[in-house]
Amino acid sequence: MTNVLIFFAQMSGVYLRYLPFSSEITSDEKKLLLKRFLLWIAADLAITFFILSDGLTYRAFKIVMLVGWVPYFLISMSVIRNKIPQHFFVFGMQGLWCFMLHSLAAGAVALVCGQMAEEFMSLQLMMYLAFFVAFLKVEQKIFVKLLPSSKLFENQSLRWCISLLPVMIFIGTTLPIVDVTFMHTWRGRFSRVILPIFFFVMYGSLSLATRQLEEKQLNAQKNFVLKRQMDSLNEQNALMQASRREVEAMEQKLADNYAEIEKLLVGGKVREAMDFIGQQTKLLDSTAVKVFCRSPLINAALSLYSRRAAEFDIKISFKIDLPEKFSMDESDLAILLSNLLENAITASKKNPSSEREISLTMRNNGVQYVLEITNRFNFPIEVGENGLPCTNRIGHGLGMSSLEIFAKKHDAFVDFSHEDGLVRFTVYWNDYL
Repeated sequence: MTNVLIFFAQMSGVYLRYLPFSSEITSDEKKLLLKRFLLWIAADLAITFFILSDGLTYRAFKIVMLVGWVPYFLISMSVIRNKIPQHFFVFGMQGLWCFMLHSLAAGAVALVCGQMAEEFMSLQLMMYLAFFVAFLKVEQKIFVKLLPSSKLFENQSLRWCISLLPVMIFIGTTLPIVDVTFMHTWRGRFSRVILPIFFFVMYGSLSLATRQLEEKQLNAQKNFVLKRQMDSLNEQNALMQASRREVEAMEQKLADNYAEIEKLLVGGKVREAMDFIGQQTKLLDSTAVKVFCRSPLINAALSLYSRRAAEFDIKISFKIDLPEKFSMDESDLAILLSNLLENAITASKKNPSSEREISLTMRNNGVQYVLEITNRFNFPIEVGENGLPCTNRIGHGLGMSSLEIFAKKHDAFVDFSHEDGLVRFTVYWNDYL
């Protein structure tokens, strides 16, 4: 019976450690995690029975409870990868919570039995599990939203400070009682309960303050995005108006041009006629809005940033092969292109003039869309846990935010690389037309 109680006490900790990652891992990762847990549970039960074969003692109880979590912790890290700081943070918070419940259980046993002794340890375990079940709704609410913002973990100077803080509090709380059989005074019992509660309240306050700061930064970022979009719309409108005026002027001269060409040809001046035609072609090519594809929104975005790149002496090339009819909202792709090209131009401006070059390829083969944009950037790039460039500066990182939103909405695959000074973004998503 005691072995079963200890097993469920261990599983309660494993359950709490799983909750913060439950919404971030795939179904395949969940299955793999469950499979490895089940394999270890059999060995865990055998080891527990062996250690407690001579009866339940406080020393054996400590060995099982304080060391038994290690394999589950390692299994979690082996399946949920690239989140080592988060694993330590969750372990520290879970340890503090379980330690508080064990302290409450010991206090309850002392109230009922008048003291806490080895013969009452099974009762303490039952009390612990009762408290765990009683607070289950609270535990689920706390631990599902336990992890701080991912941006804090992306910051190298903060990630380990944040992740190890609860671990240090947990170690500092449990270390004094490792060699002490029981806590006999109510003052000691109270301190063991109140310290974890105080830490959770403090963490909740800091977490709330962090969320409010992020919301403030997000609002500032949204305002910046809206302003930039308005500026882009105004600039695109100006380009369209300028293009329309140029085309209207050329239409008025069209009859005169035909007459001039006819005059040159009748006079046998074929070369002069060809030169004249070439001049008119250059005038047509110089119109503000070039035709890259049949989508007005995408065409306007490409034309706008083509002109902007030219202002900074950046060579830009386009290879566009898109269908006449889109299976997606064209505005989504236009916004994504605008943000990615804005990033590429901003990065290219920092390079020497001879190394300013951008290449954009968009294709659709009837089954899948492919978007690839490359540019040179000869400086280090900080990459976040999602594999994309990251920055904490307000007003920056909009391209990556736009890319993440686009990928989530259209179930797109995104690949980023920065090798030998060449930055490459590749995006694939299915054509559901």
